[in-house]
Amino acid sequence: MSPVVEPPVSPPLPPAPEDASELWELLYSSLGFHVEDDATQDFALRKFCEALCAPAQPVYDLVREREDSAGWGIALDVDNCPAYALPYLAQYVGVQITPEMSTEQIRNEIREPTGWKRGQPESLRIATRRTLTGEDPLVIIHPQTPEVGFTYVRTLLSQTPEPDRAEAVIRAALPAWEVLDYEAIEGVTVADVAASANWETVADLAAAFASVKDLTEISPDEI
Repeated sequence: MSPVVEPPVSPPLPPAPEDASELWELLYSSLGFHVEDDATQDFALRKFCEALCAPAQPVYDLVREREDSAGWGIALDVDNCPAYALPYLAQYVGVQITPEMSTEQIRNEIREPTGWKRGQPESLRIATRRTLTGEDPLVIIHPQTPEVGFTYVRTLLSQTPEPDRAEAVIRAALPAWEVLDYEAIEGVTVADVAASANWETVADLAAAFASVKDLTEISPDEI
């Protein structure tokens, strides 16, 4: 006589969380009397609800209410929205995400959409810095150029790995009628400052530039 083989017994399921953090819990708790005998059936109904809701759980995590935030509070917060959901948030402000953009660049673009201030200095800086390297890359934009309709932009050559691509990105951020004057330059050095005939003392230099930032945001031929 063959021995009787008992069917395998599933390990006990963890208790349902009490903070409504699991989507399956909402579905399961709404089934009323159908769940009364679920324990005697090895919780087959609960397992079905868990499997059914698992694909939608990441979306539910983004939009569900929490004690410290309202519904959609995470999905619509540019600082707390997960990186994988930023393209969804970007569509609300018309941001076009490109492959080379880092997560922080995408967040900055959503905060200040360049398309909303097309051609303005702050918008050009955000767009230009996508193509540069370094923690705080320098972008020189003169507020006034010799002629109306010309935009003067300079970046440091050491921070610009692909000047041609940088120029293309800047052109795309300008209105079609604007003429771009762009160049990746070596930048002002201590030797440039020392060689200039425009001042003889440190006091003269301090009088010409209110801060070091003002001094760095010029090209060598302007020293």
